Amino acid sequence: MSNLMEIIKSRRSTRAFKSELPPREQIMQLIEAAEWAPPGMGKCLWHFTVIYNAEKSLALARAVAEADNCGPDYNFYGAPVNIIISYQRDEHHAFVDSASAMENLLLMATALGLGSCWINQIRECCDVPRVRALLTEYGVPEDHIVICSAAIGYIAKETPAKPRKEGRVTFVE
Repeated sequence: MSNLMEIIKSRRSTRAFKSELPPREQIMQLIEAAEWAPPGMGKCLWHFTVIYNAEKSLALARAVAEADNCGPDYNFYGAPVNIIISYQRDEHHAFVDSASAMENLLLMATALGLGSCWINQIRECCDVPRVRALLTEYGVPEDHIVICSAAIGYIAKETPAKPRKEGRVTFVE
């Protein structure tokens, strides 16, 4: 099996992180991997905001929890790093471009021995005033919407692989 396939098969959504911050150099490798994703028409209209501070990440999680009724314990699974992918508002390729970037980022996290979890809750409430104020403070451009984010850090509790379902492929010759 190729190294890439091993990485793909070993990636999991981590839902329990250690509080220790990974080295900044590793986080920049995640961003570099995301930037090399294939954008539609080569536009690259995304923006990556790295919240490299557990308290600031928690403040955003609390604002999101309030806006999206996630409950008082919502905290991005305790991850010390949150990477937000935003995109110019009303851009046709925003979701697919951002998803492509996120996949590269998540796979690179696995390759570096980091845990990751794709987070969608910010997207639903990124224009709620309290959430938007924090996003703006943290550097998300005003003319962008949040597409997704990733909780990143060291794994505190391993996640087992879920079985794959059969019958999901149709092969036409």
